[in-house]
Parts: sequence; C-alpha cells; structure tokens
Amino acid sequence: MWKEKLKLKNMQVEAESIKEKDLKEFQDLLNEDLKKRVLKEGSIIEARITEITKSFVQLDANAKSDSLVASSEFENLASLKVGDTVQCLIERIESFKTGQLVLSRSKAILLQNWKKILEAYKHETIVTGVVKSRIRGGYLAVVMGTNCFLPGSAISDHPIKPDEVQKLFNVGKKMRVVSVNETRFNAIVSIKEVHMKDKEKQMQEILKKIKVGDVLTKTDGFELSCSALNDWAAWILISTEGASAIGMMHITAMSWSRLKKPSDILSLGQKIPKIKVIDIDKTTNPQRISLSLKDLPGVKNPFDGLKERYLVNKFYSGKIVKILKFGAFVQLEDSIQALLHQSECDPFNRMANINDLVQLGKEVNVRLLKVDEKEKKISVSLVPESHPWDNFLKKFSENQIVSCEVAKRDVRHLHLNIENSGIPSRLCLCFWKNLSYNSESEENLKNFSVKEKVKAKILNIDSKKMRVFLGVREASSDSDPFEYFSQKETGSTVVCVVREVMLTGIKVSPENQKNKLLITIKKNHLAKSLSDCRPEIYRKNDIVKSQIIALDKKQRKVQLSIKALEESEEAKLVKKFGKDGSSSGKVLKDILGKVFSSKKDKKDKK
Repeated sequence: MWKEKLKLKNMQVEAESIKEKDLKEFQDLLNEDLKKRVLKEGSIIEARITEITKSFVQLDANAKSDSLVASSEFENLASLKVGDTVQCLIERIESFKTGQLVLSRSKAILLQNWKKILEAYKHETIVTGVVKSRIRGGYLAVVMGTNCFLPGSAISDHPIKPDEVQKLFNVGKKMRVVSVNETRFNAIVSIKEVHMKDKEKQMQEILKKIKVGDVLTKTDGFELSCSALNDWAAWILISTEGASAIGMMHITAMSWSRLKKPSDILSLGQKIPKIKVIDIDKTTNPQRISLSLKDLPGVKNPFDGLKERYLVNKFYSGKIVKILKFGAFVQLEDSIQALLHQSECDPFNRMANINDLVQLGKEVNVRLLKVDEKEKKISVSLVPESHPWDNFLKKFSENQIVSCEVAKRDVRHLHLNIENSGIPSRLCLCFWKNLSYNSESEENLKNFSVKEKVKAKILNIDSKKMRVFLGVREASSDSDPFEYFSQKETGSTVVCVVREVMLTGIKVSPENQKNKLLITIKKNHLAKSLSDCRPEIYRKNDIVKSQIIALDKKQRKVQLSIKALEESEEAKLVKKFGKDGSSSGKVLKDILGKVFSSKKDKKDKK
C-alpha cells in the first residue's frame, strides 16, 4: 500500500515539474513576442477590428488582450467590417479596472487634424473652414475637424453688415492659420488674411503696369469704376487682365471747384473713362495708389497766373458761398474761392461773430491780403489798408463839435454815429450825465430817439481802447454851470443854497445857479463835531458855507465840505490868538473875552 502511495507522489512531483517547465517556456515566448510590439502612451497605432456591436468595437492592437472602443467614436460605423484596420490613440497601456489596453478613435482623429493645423501654420498654406456659430469676441470655425477661433475683425477685409455675416455661416471659406498655442491646442484663423494676401498679389500685378503720372484709360486695358464713397474721398476699382486693385481719390483731387462731398460728381458703381495716377505710396501695407481727375491733361488749372490776376491790397467783388466758425469763403470766380477769416472782418473786434458781419449769398467787396500759388490759397479782408481808427485821429480831435445821429439807447448811454468818421456807434458813447445842464438824470435818455440828429462835443479820445466819449450838453448854447468853478481853487470858500435834504447828506448848488449844478455834501462833511453831522438840521433854501476839498476841472468833479471850512477857520483863530484857540465853545469865548476886556481897559485909561 505504501508503495502505491509513493508511486502516486512521484507521479505528482513529475507532473508539477513538467508544468513549471512548460509555463516557463510559454512565458519566455510571450516576452519575446511583446518585445517585438511597440506600444507607447500618446502614440497612434493601427488596430484590427475583431468584432462590431451596437455599443462597442473590439480591436486587436497586438497587445495582451483586445481593446473595446465605444461605437460613437466611429463616424462611418456602418461601412466598417471585421478585419478592417483603423488608427487609434493609446491613452493607457493598461486600464485600472480591466487591465486592457485603452484606445481612442476620436482622439486619434483630433491629433491627426492638429498636426495638419500646425503644418498649415508653419508653411502659411490656405485651409478650408466652416463658420459654425457666434461666440464672445468673434466666431467658432471648424477647420479640418478642429475647433478654431475666428476674431470678429478677421471675418472680412471690409466692414460688413450683420445680415451679410449670416450668409457666411455653414459655408466653406478659405482661411489662414495666423496663430497656434501647442500647449492648449488652440488655433486662431482669419478670412481677412486670405483676402489681403490675394489683394497684395493683385496689387503687385497692377503696379507692374502703372507708374506715377500715367493716365489710365479703357483703351489701355483698364476698367475704372467707383467702388466706395464717403464724405472726404472715393475709392476707384482699377481692373485689368486677371488683376484688380483699389486706388483712392481725395475730394480735393476731384475738381478745382470746392465740393461739399464726393457724391456731388460721383456715384457708386459709376464708370470713369480716364483718371491720372498722382502718387504711389510704397511705405504702406498694402501700397496706396492716389488718383486724380482735376490733374488730367486738358483740365485748366484756374490757379495758373493767379498773382497776375489778383494784386495784393486791391479790392475785388465776390459772393459769400460758405460760412464756418472761423470765417467765410468768398467766390471770386469759377473754382476760385478766398478765405475771409473772422479776424479780418471787423477792425475794432478781431473776435467778432462772423454771422453778424456777413450773410450767405451776399456780394461783398474784399481787400486781397495774400496769394499762395503753391498752396492754391487766397486770403482776403473786409478791413481797408489804412486802419479806420488812424483815419479818425487825423480828422477829429478832442473839444471838436461834430454832427451825430443816435444809433442806440441803453440804460446809461447814447450810442452815436459820428458823420464821416468810419467808427461804429458802439465805440462812440455819450453818458446820461453829459446830456443836459439843467438836470443830471438818467431820465434824460428818454428825450432822445433813434436816428435823431444831434450835435456833440468830443470830450475824450481813448486810443488804447479805441473809444470816443462825447457830450451833447457841451455842444449846446446853454451856459455851463461848472464855469462857476473856473476861477476857483481847492480850499476856496463857496456859498451854497440847500436844494435837497437826504439821509446820507444834502444837495446844494452855488449861489445864483438854481438847480443847474447839484453837488452832494456827504453826511460826514456836514460838521466838525460828529453830533452835529445830521442832515435833518438843514432846511431847503438854507444858505450854507463850505470849502472846496477836491476839484478836477477836466473831469468836471468837485467835492465840498462844511467840516473842512470849520477846521480851516479854527486854524486861523489858533494862529492869531494862540494855542488856547484850538477848541471852540467856552475856550473860544474866553479868548474873545480877553480881547474885548483889553480894549475896554484902554478906553478907560483914555
């Protein structure tokens, strides 16, 4: 029995040794096979389809086991069959859950497309993309299966309306990859760059056929048409065999006449028979072609010989055709306009409002100041060569009697037009105080009406401010009550009659002057003592004596003071009778008493 057990045990040991030997051989063969297979995460490999179901596709990638890929990752699932090979991306060598190789069909396609994007960016090749939707700052464009950003400023080479943008959606458009971020797998594309490159290429073709000074015509193979207009220029489409370019024509290059806007002579799409190339700016990108109609051969330049036709300081007649804030334009002849600046309109006010001086469509006589043939500019003036103020000073002087007309009346003055003076009435003033000797009152202004003829005397001429001050009463036959003070001086005594008592003082007039000259004695000049400075102690027609403390015969101003007269008389007494006479009242009585008593003693002795 024990022999059978030993034999069975030996057989088991032998079987286990054979199994271990076979397992080792299998392991060696497997390792050798795996060494031949190249599997690396992030790489794209070829895998063979071994089974297809609704949920997944089983793939053999020569790994330890087959991989399962979701059916949704295959765009053409219906066309696939077992045995076909597809490219997939190795995401992981082994799954944590199943231990299988993890593959992705969709990521493989994205990676392949991204490599194509990089190649297009590197070699600046044109790609085809489709605008799908609007996003913040621009649009989402799909280029070779990759989502790219299309900025709003790069969707076209010219401004387009929103409804025109909608027509670009879901339509294949040529684009250029202008920027990539390999770390974030982002790309920026542009439709505008394709157009600009194409335009630049066509521009070079056009520039080979034209040069500055050329006149482009249809007979030379050039088609010319107006492609765009705005307020200051027109854009002209220049077309020839297989190429076209845009040239710009400024409004000043369209006509020698001053235009308000280009649409005055051009319309959108209008055919142009011929045009001249006046400049090609090669420093700009794209290069700029400047065109002109007024410089065409046969178009007469009205500025030729301008200095011979228009002489400086001569007067010419013209019509006001345009008024701006800074001045007006005067039409001297067809296509010739001169600038009348606001500072040259009124010699007495360089900042005068131009609208107050000239009217649109009115004829004016202007003096020519400057002619610039190079800049094609003419400056004119309404001011004569000799300044009106200088002419006035030659003809008029102070104290002269002149004939005037009342132009305006305000609350303080009369504005007078001096005959043959050339000076505006706003500079010739007559104050209400200079209207009548009988009474100095603002009510006297109402006695004069506009356009009334008056005589006036020029009292003062202020050359610095260009003002003339006149007096109507000074030119009248009435005697001047101020002549009373012609023989008086400061410190003289004046006997006056009280004409009016006021709270602030009294109004007086010299003897025999009635009410022709009223002078106010202020309250603080009514007496030396403050307690006596009371206007109410005076009555109308009272006779008072006062002293002149200020006298300006030229300005006709005088100031009187009763207080000053009292102080002056007291000073005389002090000088005559000593220091004891420095005060009034009792002390003054004592002094006079001594004088009287001394006279009485002398009489008794006799």
